[in-house]
Amino acid sequence: MPFRFLRRLLGEPAESAPAKSVRLELGKREESPYRAIGIFPGEPSCLGARQLAPLRFLYRSAPRLPLPECDQAECHCTYAHYSDRRSGADRRSPSGVLPPGMVERRSGQDRRRSRPK
Repeated sequence: MPFRFLRRLLGEPAESAPAKSVRLELGKREESPYRAIGIFPGEPSCLGARQLAPLRFLYRSAPRLPLPECDQAECHCTYAHYSDRRSGADRRSPSGVLPPGMVERRSGQDRRRSRPK
């Protein structure tokens, strides 16, 4: 302990605590809980794969390949990866204005608040 004090007086750098090792994971992105998987039927493909092709499944709930009902000798189906389960344009209006023909159905009252008795 006294040696550290003398070293600081003389201008020498004090001993530093051992540095924690930082593990860098290059190319690793923050994963969304809504990332999705779709099934891309190969050629030839079974009926089950063709029926599931337009659907997206959450990453953890996607069916395993080959599908249990697959009748092909060799399965060539693959997964298609998506950052989000939703597809298509957002249906909400960015300006908050309803499109023509739409009627505001909200009453404006907070239904969660208790009513005075």
